[in-house]
Amino acid sequence: MLRNFSIFFICSFCLLFSKITAQVQIDSNSFLRAQELKVVGGQVFRYALPFEQGVRTVDIYVPTGVLDVKKAKALYLHDGQMLFDSTQTWNKKEWKIDEVVSQTLAQYAHDPFIVVGIHNDPPNRYAEFFPQAVANYMPESYRNLLMEKLWNGELKADAYLRWIEETLVPFVEDQFNVGKKTQDRMVMGSSMGGLISLYALCEKPKLFGGVACLSIHTPMINYGMFEEGMVEALVVPFNLYLEQNLKADRKHFLYVDRGTETLDASYKPYHDILLKTLASVGYNTNNPHFLEAVVQGTGHDEGAWAARWHVPLLFMIARNNSR
Repeated sequence: MLRNFSIFFICSFCLLFSKITAQVQIDSNSFLRAQELKVVGGQVFRYALPFEQGVRTVDIYVPTGVLDVKKAKALYLHDGQMLFDSTQTWNKKEWKIDEVVSQTLAQYAHDPFIVVGIHNDPPNRYAEFFPQAVANYMPESYRNLLMEKLWNGELKADAYLRWIEETLVPFVEDQFNVGKKTQDRMVMGSSMGGLISLYALCEKPKLFGGVACLSIHTPMINYGMFEEGMVEALVVPFNLYLEQNLKADRKHFLYVDRGTETLDASYKPYHDILLKTLASVGYNTNNPHFLEAVVQGTGHDEGAWAARWHVPLLFMIARNNSR
């Protein structure tokens, strides 16, 4: 049975251009300080890291006092351009990462951490965030349809995760005083970013010890295409993939949620299927490594996620420390 949490209840629960590859050291002077970003309680360093034939922008937020801390945690966030400064985002909304760290999280005892914001590639966001291996479970006709309409002819999730593992993580762990164990790394995303985060747990279990999926996009397709046979062609294959490739253990912590307004209001039937699948592989309501929520009265936007992203953050940090 779903557990319906209000924001207050959840919060109470949580009281507790340079060359770089995995083998090549990056010049520490290659970063660009993102002076144009308005942040509080710390500083942001902006890097342009090689990605395929181009570069990928990464913003790393270091809260005040954390720069010299040894073995801090690292929280990796997708859609990195939406995190810090609403004057720079396409919809004038943001996750308020810096405000939440310096204000809300200051009320809680927690391990120090930095935030690694990975900018998305707008034309290829759907292709990068769609769980690539799920395509093998899909009907060929539907797979071809999405290849043409949404994937720009190529699925890119595996390449995206490989870049995170082989390029980004080694760079972050070389340049900052963060821990280098699986339990020291967490990943978080919303909507399609929730899908790619869950996919990372399946495909690269040694990469992240904590995974948080906010407003996870369980329909797996654009809103305007909801009626095109999506359940049989997408939702069922995705859950079949999870059944075969995910198993709860004592090393990984998983959080999933959805709201009840705007786009999230349409998620319930698909979210319920996901919860049944997760329960079948060991992520159920009795598992202390798992937390799920239905957040009443909240929708599908950065403001909604800004109000609650600290909840899974505290859950993942506290649980990792209690092992």
